[in-house]
Amino acid sequence: MKRALLVLSLALCGCDLGFRPETLVEDLRLLGVRAQPADLAPGETARLEALVLDPSRPGQDSSVLWLGCAPDPFNLNRSACSDFETLSNAAGVVAGGARSDGGTLPPGVSLIGLGDSAAYHADQDVFDALPPGDERRLTGTVGQALLFAVAEDVPPDATEEELAAVFGRVADGGTRAMTALFRVRISQSPERNSNPTLSSFFVAKERWPRGAHVTVLPGEPVELDADAPDSAFEAFTNPTPSGVEQKTERVLVAWYSTAGRFTEARTALREQVKTVFTAPGGEDETDPVPQRRTGTLYLVLRDTRGGQAWSEVPFYVCDAARPAPQVASVDWPVTAGEPVVLHGASLDQVLDVIVDEAALEDGAFSPSNGTWRGFLPQGVDAGVPRGRYTTRACGRGELPLP
Repeated sequence: MKRALLVLSLALCGCDLGFRPETLVEDLRLLGVRAQPADLAPGETARLEALVLDPSRPGQDSSVLWLGCAPDPFNLNRSACSDFETLSNAAGVVAGGARSDGGTLPPGVSLIGLGDSAAYHADQDVFDALPPGDERRLTGTVGQALLFAVAEDVPPDATEEELAAVFGRVADGGTRAMTALFRVRISQSPERNSNPTLSSFFVAKERWPRGAHVTVLPGEPVELDADAPDSAFEAFTNPTPSGVEQKTERVLVAWYSTAGRFTEARTALREQVKTVFTAPGGEDETDPVPQRRTGTLYLVLRDTRGGQAWSEVPFYVCDAARPAPQVASVDWPVTAGEPVVLHGASLDQVLDVIVDEAALEDGAFSPSNGTWRGFLPQGVDAGVPRGRYTTRACGRGELPLP
């Protein structure tokens, strides 16, 4: 609880913790938050998850603290998370979060998680203040969660002095931090929203194998697109002053990457406008080819009723001067858990091995023995006919394995 009080105090101190909307992910960023289920009924609990990234600190974790605010059944934005003035005043009361006698969070605010996920619970009696049959029970209200992310790995057993030192570095600008507010709908309506899911990813209009690297030359532009299953475009009723209208959700995708640029930061699935990704390493000297020539594309899907989902796709900036891989033989898996092992020359140039439209998982070249190995993706059984395996290398498309 003391950690919650100290973080809340810092989050409201007026520090510059803003979220940058650019598509380039270089340091601490929060790209998405989702609830599962996407809508809540009274008495239900949603698992909240956050997509928090920090490429500037590879291999290191960032800490996320979640505070939940009780909903206002009248939906008049009267919850503690909606009333910044109340929170600011409360911050003065709880500013002694490191005091030996502690403090208290504002009424209606509770600590609900520490890490990439949290649990938000809607009380069974959330609408008891409304008369039976009141339309607001169906239109609903929102539960709110306040996220605070700090670019340091704060252990759960940190002392008050250690916490004070961390937040002091945030206040001084030595450690980057940010806050965000997330809302989840709560209602008694039988019409529930679901989070969208990604069904297909396209590169230059070609359906791309799941998990495979997108291969690009330095500075090369390539059109990207995505799709979701038909079930993601849900029909719903929208109450208006003149009556109820029938609508169908749109599904939008926000594009992000650790290097490179997009012509469109956001596009809508199944609509004409597409985005073009320009690979790093072109004429713009401020966007060089990344170390090890690898990067990541992030797709964050959002439907028009608040559902969210995300996916990541690796990319590789090719070097045309490097040799083509030559696969001489393959050790095929017989039982689950065994890897596919490639033997040959220049196998460090193999990016992926594809089977059943998906890349082998954890594929990597081993310099110690000169082999490349990867594991069957989920849903693919050992003993798959050999002719269905292909390799991918820069500029050479898919080549059958021997």
